Amino acid sequence: MLETINRDVLILFPKQPLFDWANSVFPDDKMDCPKLMEHDQANIYLIPETNCPDDSIKYLKKNFKQFFEYELFEWCIDEETWPEKLTWKMFEEWFHYSIQSMVMDAGKGAIIKDEY
Repeated sequence: MLETINRDVLILFPKQPLFDWANSVFPDDKMDCPKLMEHDQANIYLIPETNCPDDSIKYLKKNFKQFFEYELFEWCIDEETWPEKLTWKMFEEWFHYSIQSMVMDAGKGAIIKDEY
């Protein structure tokens, strides 16, 4: 029997502008933007559970900068290379996002959290 958990899921998948930025920061290691939903190219975040999709979008709009910074940090830890101003418009241009409300735990044993 699968158990649900009291979280929603935010899936962030990079778009071409993120790869354009990364390639400008690391010109010797150029990368191509993968196809949408290609294996292991998205990051998944557990976010607070909400009662309706509109509330999930409100949460994301309020907290997008935190997720944007996590994503940029994963590519380059030097914040001086990051875009000066991170906006919601830019977030939507740089990422495909999906919020899913049904999260089921199909694993066995306790969930272990590590600091990132």
